Amino acid sequence: MIYAFPQYFNSKSRFLTYNVVAKALLAEGHKITDNIAESDAVLYSCCDVMDLKGLRKLRRNTDKPIIAGGAYAFNYWSLKLYCDLVWIGEIYEMAELKTLEDINDSPHCYNGAEKDLYAAQLIKWDRVPITQIKKTSAYYWGGVGCSNKCSFCFTSWTHKHETNGKARIEKARQICQNKKINLMVVSNEYDYDSKTKTKDMLLTNYLKIPVTGNFIRCGIEFADEQTRKAKAKPITDSEIFAAIKKAKAENLSLRLFHITGYEPLESWERYIERLGSYLEIVNNNRLIHLMFNNLQYQNYTPLYKERKNINPDNYISHHDTKRWYDLLRQKSSHILLGAPSPFQHVACRMGLELSITKEQSEFWFSMLSRKDKTTKLQAYDALFKTGVLDTEMRKLNINTGKITVIKS
Repeated sequence: MIYAFPQYFNSKSRFLTYNVVAKALLAEGHKITDNIAESDAVLYSCCDVMDLKGLRKLRRNTDKPIIAGGAYAFNYWSLKLYCDLVWIGEIYEMAELKTLEDINDSPHCYNGAEKDLYAAQLIKWDRVPITQIKKTSAYYWGGVGCSNKCSFCFTSWTHKHETNGKARIEKARQICQNKKINLMVVSNEYDYDSKTKTKDMLLTNYLKIPVTGNFIRCGIEFADEQTRKAKAKPITDSEIFAAIKKAKAENLSLRLFHITGYEPLESWERYIERLGSYLEIVNNNRLIHLMFNNLQYQNYTPLYKERKNINPDNYISHHDTKRWYDLLRQKSSHILLGAPSPFQHVACRMGLELSITKEQSEFWFSMLSRKDKTTKLQAYDALFKTGVLDTEMRKLNINTGKITVIKS
């Protein structure tokens, strides 16, 4: 088949993903073009709900069959509103198919009809390419899914945890090293490779081993110990304190990730107060970067069951992070805070992602365009009035790939 894949030719923002898709199709004898007119179908990779904007525009500009895929495709009901077919899961089994009819009939493809759906889980790791994005930088796909199933994490509940082989990763490193190219291995798996300068690690594991490099990135997730234990990783406050002390001793910077919006603001005020007391004692001389993301209740995750308890008063803004920054700067000059998207933007993301009708989706696109002029209360009310919170929960069987609709 001849596939038009405009993103592969025109976009660098997620070129690793596009390159993996293109190489898989080429390996099976298909052709890739940027000329939609000469194609049998148009491909669109959707990694995030905001990619719907590009798909919507593409739908307006062509009558050719559009096949949408990518990590976002597990939300097939909203993706199908702007395309003909949705491929759910990895590309490799689709690449083996020779016609549109074959794709349409696959259990991995949603075409709008009622049928059993299964996510395509096959990954041909030996066909994963090294993707050079700059003269001295390249990416390589090292794994998918995550063994640490936090209750809010979409990836953990939509992808079977699987990693590329160590020998292949090492071979890719050697190839890049010989060409004086810095290789980044992309994975949700935690990185203990001594050769990497930036490492993603479980905070509890970071405390167990000596580490060298520049940056350690750890997920703290929630403010209170009880919530962390129940909904994410059972990290204690004393372990956070110990990590800050260890980072100073090893001359490393820390980036700590947090999920706000679930717990009340008072919990975060206490958390920042505790951090301030740690910094006062440690007197860190390398950067500690606190990142905050406001919670989006996503389908497939256990936390989606609580979506109708969403409370806009729990969602923080840049005013909160600015205030916290001013407080922590009194304790340390090596501190930085990243502000999250406001509640209104999170509501728009949820609205688009959970829309099952074109009417719902177009409403949320309109809401997104004027989110800066919308109050928290208006955004909150719209989630209930449009009915998107009634979208039924899905559950993926990690072993078989079967997607089940949980009837409410």
